[in-house]
Amino acid sequence: MIFRYAILKEIKNMKQRLLIFLLYLTPSVFFAQITKEKFFTTGLGATWQNRRDDLFSPITYRGIGAELRLGREKISDTHYTRFDASGSFSNLKSKIKNGYNYSAYGVHYNASYTWTTRVWKDKKDYALFVGGAFFHQSSMGIYNGNVNNIFSYNAPTGFAGVAYVQRPLRFFKRNWIASTQFTLPVLVYDARPTYIGFISTDNLLKEYGIGTFNKLLDIDWRWQLALPLSNGNQLRASYRWHFMNDWHNGLLQMGSQGLAVEMMVNFPYKVNKDN
Repeated sequence: MIFRYAILKEIKNMKQRLLIFLLYLTPSVFFAQITKEKFFTTGLGATWQNRRDDLFSPITYRGIGAELRLGREKISDTHYTRFDASGSFSNLKSKIKNGYNYSAYGVHYNASYTWTTRVWKDKKDYALFVGGAFFHQSSMGIYNGNVNNIFSYNAPTGFAGVAYVQRPLRFFKRNWIASTQFTLPVLVYDARPTYIGFISTDNLLKEYGIGTFNKLLDIDWRWQLALPLSNGNQLRASYRWHFMNDWHNGLLQMGSQGLAVEMMVNFPYKVNKDN
């Protein structure tokens, strides 16, 4: 009963913080806006992943895989919005002292919608955007070295705070656009079912719960460098660092680093002539 009261109290506090945050952002929706660019983005790259699930074993699995990225981005003088989805598949291995190689497959999917408003800009064209994101992701592990092939995944869904910084650069006699985006969850609903073969452990483990970032630390940090092309499109190199600690049902820890090349196809918007 005390535990349930603590959860409800924490949810109430988080709702109050989210309400204050939304009230801060709402006025900017009514500001005059000239949309500059809208892009449809596709990307392909490589990812390095490590995974550890203490519920089954203290062994850490590591490996390299492939990643596919899709998305849409819009940026103006006052707002930056982004919808993106990415998926990766990695072949993971772990070697222990007895020389036996354990293997696993790691599958990760992430989708998010980000909405930010500009809060600062300096004379060198540094622009800082702050806002929020709604996200859903699934991280799956298939452990081949265990009896009956243990299969588990966690699927957090929630709201996150976002900071996005962009500035133009000039080097190699070309114009470039550098940017970085940092995302940190605020309120998360986490589902973490586990299967031994085809048998669910739902009757043995508490597999669902609501918590804040102290229960599920999920940091997503991106660094991007784009080269504008003559036709309005952009060619972008993107480095993505993702780290997750999930303390629900024991520690599940996953980290990944991905490097991708992305093509950004420009779809011009109509400019609001009243501005």
